[in-house]
Amino acid sequence: MENVIISYFKVESEAFQAFSDLKKGSAFVDQFALSQVALLKKSNGHIIMEDGFDTGKRTLDYTLKGGLIGALVGVLGGPLGMLLGFGVGSVVGMAEDTGEAMEEENLISAMTSRMKEGDVAMVAVVQELSEKSYDIVLEKFDAETVRYSASSILEEIEHARGVELKLQEQAKKEMRKERSEHRKGKVEEYRSKFKEEFAELRKRFSSRD
Repeated sequence: MENVIISYFKVESEAFQAFSDLKKGSAFVDQFALSQVALLKKSNGHIIMEDGFDTGKRTLDYTLKGGLIGALVGVLGGPLGMLLGFGVGSVVGMAEDTGEAMEEENLISAMTSRMKEGDVAMVAVVQELSEKSYDIVLEKFDAETVRYSASSILEEIEHARGVELKLQEQAKKEMRKERSEHRKGKVEEYRSKFKEEFAELRKRFSSRD
């Protein structure tokens, strides 16, 4: 079965070691075949790609960016990922047992809510005949692993892109709306505030003369 496997690491150095182990190994190992693997990190509120490789091209740049993982990172680091992360991350991220919660959620919601600032996760696109073989590679690390159907994730990413477009269009419409009386009142309030601030500044400078 073709899966997207997410491994959440408690120790950052272990995430890089696991990534290195997979990269050094063969693309085809016993009961699983690797397609793409990437390390993701949450930094300054954004989920970004730290490193990655593609077994078809052995390159990080255009291959991964054009593939499933690249598309996933685009959504996770975009406005929808930011919205989901800040919306529920502080609550779900503190849960002691997040395994069941993540499996019930879609991948994008799960990752944005699970990953707190500085957290590192490894994402792999894998064809598996048995889950055991891939799990053996990670068993020496303190990591929590969750699997998703690759085809379901691809559909989820496409759906998320559509949601983002709708959100952007809605935001544009809201920004183009004529100012309401309430908004106009706010403008006058702020105008008076600025005038008062500059009047105070003028007093201070004139008092120095």
